Amino acid sequence: MGSIVVAAPASADTCPWGTVARFDGVCTQGQSGGAPPAGITVPPQGADIVSLPGQYATVNGVPCNQEHFATCYAMSQNG
Repeated sequence: MGSIVVAAPASADTCPWGTVARFDGVCTQGQSGGAPPAGITVPPQGADIVSLPGQYATVNGVPCNQEHFATCYAMSQNG
């Protein structure tokens, strides 16, 4: 017979940064409430929308023309 290895459940104070304890022993993605540990850079959140006169608007560098309309729309909604 093979051996079985059982991991100990995670506790609220051992969830990694960027996660929170939702249930006893379960960490899920979310704000942990504190600043990130030293050495971790958190990128800015949101879409980078640029609109210049006489040009197509861009979202995160993607031009919002007929070919990329759905991509632009999705990125602007997620940001």
